[in-house]
Amino acid sequence: MANYSPYLMMNRVSQDGCTPLYVCYNYNRTKRTLISTGYSIKPAHWDDKKKWIKRACPQFEEIDVVLTKITSKLGEILIHAVDNSIDPTVDFVLLELEKNKKYEQRSNHVKLFDVLEQYIEEKKTVVSPDQIKDYKTLRKHLTNFKEYSTQPITFRNLNLKFYNEFMDYLFYKAVKPDSTVGLVTNSAGKIIRLLKGFVNYQIAKGVIPSIDLKNFKVVEEETDAIYLNEKELAEIYKLDLSDDIELEQIRDIFIVGCFTGLRYSDLSTLNSEHIDSVSGNINIKQRKVHKAVVIPLIDYVPGILKKYNHELPKVSGYRFNERVKELGKKIELNQKVEVVRKKGNVRVTEIFDKWEMISSHTCRRSFCTNMYLSGFPAEELKRISGHKSPAAFMRYIKVDNQQAANRLKELRGKKNK
Repeated sequence: MANYSPYLMMNRVSQDGCTPLYVCYNYNRTKRTLISTGYSIKPAHWDDKKKWIKRACPQFEEIDVVLTKITSKLGEILIHAVDNSIDPTVDFVLLELEKNKKYEQRSNHVKLFDVLEQYIEEKKTVVSPDQIKDYKTLRKHLTNFKEYSTQPITFRNLNLKFYNEFMDYLFYKAVKPDSTVGLVTNSAGKIIRLLKGFVNYQIAKGVIPSIDLKNFKVVEEETDAIYLNEKELAEIYKLDLSDDIELEQIRDIFIVGCFTGLRYSDLSTLNSEHIDSVSGNINIKQRKVHKAVVIPLIDYVPGILKKYNHELPKVSGYRFNERVKELGKKIELNQKVEVVRKKGNVRVTEIFDKWEMISSHTCRRSFCTNMYLSGFPAEELKRISGHKSPAAFMRYIKVDNQQAANRLKELRGKKNK
């Protein structure tokens, strides 16, 4: 399948240290062409993994616009070619770029799965690998849903009937990675949110006409996920794990996460470049939401980072989540936790020991809850955690009724004194 991506010609460096920036169009493995952006940048300002310029580039704003314009136009040309059964050869694409015309898209001829495939390719340059996994999960569920749908899965058929049938499939027929069947409410809601984002993007680009998605409700419910209090974290920190190096590394990563609030995707890339030794802060751009945050080095964090020369050990997310539970088991976190989730209209109740529920996500939730309970203002804490909205942030605060009452009493007592 033809594809394209921004490309930095590393073997051509000018006297000022800059390298020409192109967009490479690949018709196939042997036929390709380079489309000039008209800009040259320093290799240090190029993110080879994301295939995009870094924000540190002095000309970021204008180059970002040019790259987006060229890649979007290539996407339109390829969709136009698919609609009209045209072979998108290099010569054809270059000619269409020169014409710079707008295309009349015929929504009944625009194939949803072809556009979704192109959408995933486009997003690879601008979003994190975790988000690409989410888009591929959406593709998987839509592909498997075709077996159950009473109508073809096309843009024209994205109606209330489709929504109801798709939700029924997600709740009762979708197969999860662990081979169990049926998604819980929040997982199903996430799929719908991804679908709406994909469709609205195509509407904005003019690929398809406007579609009314107001009935596509993004269902969600409050979860019963746990956090670890500071006493529990102190016990984990004090564990002697010298006979198990991997678990010791996992413990150290976990503690850093619980006192910085970083997602695991950011913890796994944390290194000396993110540490400002003068201010004593971590300066990092979050991979998931591309938001820059400043996080103070507090409590156990400076010592742990120094232990690893400011670059945390590399442990896969799967291995981390598999073994981090052992830390809770070692300090005997055996409290029973009742978890109630919904699948459609059915309430499912399960009982776990607290240690069984520990995961990489426990870090972020523990950080937000503990700092909030310590009296740090929620609005300022949200700036450190990088949450986009107060509603999203408050979902991370796990405060029960007794804790809320005690917190208010303590704050009022200080004020009266």
